[in-house]
Amino acid sequence: MTSNLRRALMATATGLCMLATGTAFAQDFPSKAVTIIVPYQAGGGTDAIARPLASKLSKKWGQPVVVENRPGANGMIATQTAIRSEPDGHTILYHLTGIIQNPLLLKNVAYDPMKDVIPVFQIGGQALALTVPRSSAVNSLDQLVTDGKSKGDRGLIYGTVGVGHSSHIWSELLASERKFKATHAAYKGTVPLVIDLVSGRLDWAFIAPNEALIRTNDNTLKALTVTGTKRVKQLPGVATMHELGYPGFEMVGWHGLFVPAGTPATVVNKIEVDVREAMGDPEIQKILDTQVVDYTGYGSAEFGKVMRNDSAGWAALFKRFNIQIN
Repeated sequence: MTSNLRRALMATATGLCMLATGTAFAQDFPSKAVTIIVPYQAGGGTDAIARPLASKLSKKWGQPVVVENRPGANGMIATQTAIRSEPDGHTILYHLTGIIQNPLLLKNVAYDPMKDVIPVFQIGGQALALTVPRSSAVNSLDQLVTDGKSKGDRGLIYGTVGVGHSSHIWSELLASERKFKATHAAYKGTVPLVIDLVSGRLDWAFIAPNEALIRTNDNTLKALTVTGTKRVKQLPGVATMHELGYPGFEMVGWHGLFVPAGTPATVVNKIEVDVREAMGDPEIQKILDTQVVDYTGYGSAEFGKVMRNDSAGWAALFKRFNIQIN
C-alpha cells in the first residue's frame, strides 16, 4: 500500500468517525435538561417569548427546558455564562442585538461574538418608531427636521434609554445627516423616558414599536416613521424612513438563539429545526405579534450573515459618532 493511499484511507476513516460521532450527538440530544439563558429580568419581552418556546421544546424533546434569567452588565453576564458552558446544546443563549454591539461599544469585553458563539436561529427583527408628543405641532419627519433647523443653536432635545443604544445612534444620524442641532438626554429605562416625552420635555425619541403602539392607541404620542426596510405590521400607516427619503436607517434590532462555539453541527441543526417547528405554532406567533417582533425564522447560516453585516454597520456608526463606554 502506497503512503498516499494510506493517508487517503486514514482521512476517510477519520471523517467517517467524526460523522458518526456527530450523528450520535444529535440522536442522543437532549440527554438531560436544557437551559435557555435570558440576559434580562423575568417578565420582560424576551421572557414572554422564551418561556412558551421552552414549553414547546420540552414537549418535543421529552426533557425539561428551563428559562434562566441572568440580567446584568448589559447582557454580558448571561453571555459569558453561556460561553463557558459545555458545548453540547444543553445550554442555549437567547440574546438581542446587544450581543454584537457590546464588544464594539464597551472596552475589555471578554468575548467575541463571531468566535465564541454559534448563531442557531434568528427569531425576528424589531424596528424602532420615531415618536413625538401628541401636543407637538410636528406631524411628519420633514416637519421635525424643519423645526430643528429653525431652532438654530438651541436645537431640539431627544431622549434615549442610554448611550450607545440604537435609539441614540439613529437620533445622532438624523441630526447629522439633516444638519440641525440636537441634544441627547439619556434615561435609565423606558418608563421615565416616555413620561418626559409625553409631557413635552423631549422633542422626539426612537422607542420600541410595542411601546409606540400603546402610546399611539391612547393618543399620548404620535409615530412619525419607523426604521427598517418594511413597515411595522401593527403600525401600517407609518412609513419607513427609507420610504420618506431618509436612507441609512435600515438596520433593526433582533432576537436570536445561540450555543457555545464547539457545539456539534448536527446538534445545532437539530435545535434549529425543532425551534423552527415550535416558532410556527399559532400561540407563539400571536405572542410575537403582541411584542411587535417581526418573525424572520433565519437558520444558522443566514443568521450568521446578518450578524456579520450588522456588526460592520454598527461599528461604522459607533466610530462615526465617537461613541464608546469606558
